[in-house]
Amino acid sequence: MSPIDPAYASRIERAIATALRVPEASLVRPVRMGMTPGWDSMGHMLVVLELENEFGTRIPTARLPELIDVDSIARVLSLPAAK
Repeated sequence: MSPIDPAYASRIERAIATALRVPEASLVRPVRMGMTPGWDSMGHMLVVLELENEFGTRIPTARLPELIDVDSIARVLSLPAAK
């Protein structure tokens, strides 16, 4: 996959921060499940809901385990089933 557009990555990070109720500036890069405070199994569901809201899509249930960092989220959001 080609590099993610920085504005798109920022939008994903903003959605993650909103879901986890933390300031976006407090996110440590790379933003990743298990390494970002609050992004545990319960936080993951909040992240998914916020991503769906922000990008106006539904992420297929089978793809949820793939959403572990900004790159993987961008890849899944680019798939036809997520549009």
